[in-house]
Amino acid sequence: MWRLLAVMVAAVGLAVLVTSHGTVSAQPAADKQLICHVSDDPGPHIIEVAVAAVPKHLEKHGDCIINSTDRSLIDQPCDPTDANDNDICDVQP
Repeated sequence: MWRLLAVMVAAVGLAVLVTSHGTVSAQPAADKQLICHVSDDPGPHIIEVAVAAVPKHLEKHGDCIINSTDRSLIDQPCDPTDANDNDICDVQP
């Protein structure tokens, strides 16, 4: 009896784990940031990076921060304009 109960609990736990990780959330993970990444191919586009990696992207690539949490923007083209030099993209998607 106890074995059957343990198997059922494990199966339900696995089902919850699979369904919860199989969907894309509109919200970035707590330690992630959307940025407009400057690249030649495919051109400037939105990526999600670890918060710890943001300073290097801003410094080395000329990227700017996207002020949005909408993960559906990932891989979309963007404008890396930061005319006021505050690290936030002036043109938001």
